Amino acid sequence: MSVTLNYGYSGRFSYEVKPDRIVAFHAAPAPCRRVDEAVRSALATPLDFPPFEQLCVPGDRVTLALDRHTPAAIELIAELWKALSHRGVEAADVLILQPAALDGVTLGDPRLGLPEEVRAQVRWSIHDPTDAKQQTYLATTARNERIYLARDVTEVEVVVSVGAMAYDRVLGFRGTSSVFYPGLSTADAIGRARGEGHSELGPDDERPLRQSIDEIAWLLGTQFTVQVVPSSGTGAAAVLAGATDTVFRQGQKLVEEWWCVRLDERADVVLVAIDADCAGHGWDQLGAALATARNLVIRGGKVIVLSELSAEPGDGMTMIRQSRTPRDALQPIRKQAPLDMIPATQLATVADWAEVYLLSKLSGELVDELAMTPLDSEREVQRLLERAAACVFVESAQHTWGC
Repeated sequence: MSVTLNYGYSGRFSYEVKPDRIVAFHAAPAPCRRVDEAVRSALATPLDFPPFEQLCVPGDRVTLALDRHTPAAIELIAELWKALSHRGVEAADVLILQPAALDGVTLGDPRLGLPEEVRAQVRWSIHDPTDAKQQTYLATTARNERIYLARDVTEVEVVVSVGAMAYDRVLGFRGTSSVFYPGLSTADAIGRARGEGHSELGPDDERPLRQSIDEIAWLLGTQFTVQVVPSSGTGAAAVLAGATDTVFRQGQKLVEEWWCVRLDERADVVLVAIDADCAGHGWDQLGAALATARNLVIRGGKVIVLSELSAEPGDGMTMIRQSRTPRDALQPIRKQAPLDMIPATQLATVADWAEVYLLSKLSGELVDELAMTPLDSEREVQRLLERAAACVFVESAQHTWGC
């Protein structure tokens, strides 16, 4: 049997293996062939909600709260604009608002699918969580937390959340209302949220932050959402629109069906392939893939990672490099909560559990300092696999959850 896995921007790994040596092979869902048609259909027949065009009237100010790194964002915005224009909404009354970018990653313009004359009028803004003038007090939650949100979502007539349904190491499930908080709030709120993840919790376990997010959306009064489920690469496997609660439940089912990797018992060797997605190809993707592998491999087993990672490491990764063992780095990482706290914690946790082998474009010295063994070629990957009695293969592993 031939196993083929895409990784990075252009990598493609093929391996001939006897079927009885494959414990599991997780294949990512394929992208929609026509995302625009899928969006139009979802907006015309939403889940538990009238057609999207009935959501607003001429003269309404509309904010499309677009989550960062949403697959097919250009197609989503283009189709949403068509529906708004049919309703008589003016382009100058539409704002595309995206959460803060504290990591410094540059976001692409989501208006590229709009007609040129419309593109010049529709506004696009990235929230600045450090500017108090951009925020206003919304309410105090059941957790006794004072919530401040961007004025562009609290002081307009219509707010629509647009984003992706996916596993999230802090929230359990990202999507629907998670675009609002903490990304459209204050820098303090964003910093606090990084520390709310817990490696022992599963996606379905109670997450206080997720509960607060849903409460904030209710206080905000938003009801309609447009969500996609990621496919392999940068595409969307499905598009959902309608009432927030219904879309969340349906999206959750699809994510569990397409992206959950379940084993009856852990494997000796787990190979995870990380392909470039709409969020890029960086440390966040590596950390998420390693977290999946950690749940699938036996203690002392082998995790093999296929990537083309070349990004500079952040402060959390530096703490691992400076520690005697990966475990020693965990406490200072959690205490200082650097921007790369989550992937750094994931890497340290996995490296303390299993042997990690990384194919990347990083220097071998750097990989070694991060408690991983560098691989220089696909041939070295094949040699590791040939010595394994049985293996698990996971495609697009940054989107998966292992259990």
